[in-house]
Amino acid sequence: MTIEYLEQQLEKWKRVLLLFLGAGLTLAASTFGITGAYTFSLGWVMVWIVLQLGTIPAGLLLLFAKDWRQLPLPQRLNTAFGFLGVGWLCWLALGFRISVDSYFPLAFILLLGAGLAIIYLLRRRAHTSSPEEIFP
Repeated sequence: MTIEYLEQQLEKWKRVLLLFLGAGLTLAASTFGITGAYTFSLGWVMVWIVLQLGTIPAGLLLLFAKDWRQLPLPQRLNTAFGFLGVGWLCWLALGFRISVDSYFPLAFILLLGAGLAIIYLLRRRAHTSSPEEIFP
């Protein structure tokens, strides 16, 4: 694959990311205000599964696939971690659903999100070029 083709594909992946982000935010917003015993509807679970199967593999593919490694990491880093972030948001929605009984799953999911954010910031910082001196 050529670099130009991968750049075009990356733009398409960015649009797909926006679709998944909207669905993930809607899924997370649907969990607020639930009190008492939780029940999972078939539709909610199916949307959660589709979002997980669509976001996590896409993020890992953009980070680690052989063809995508032809593009520099700073070009694809935001999109890849965007997909992984939406996947985490769906796990957070699940954590909100089951946190009625115990807060341990929610705390674990929040810890995973903090780890994901730290990895993203460290990778981004490592690939950010240092500013040149304006005045020598």
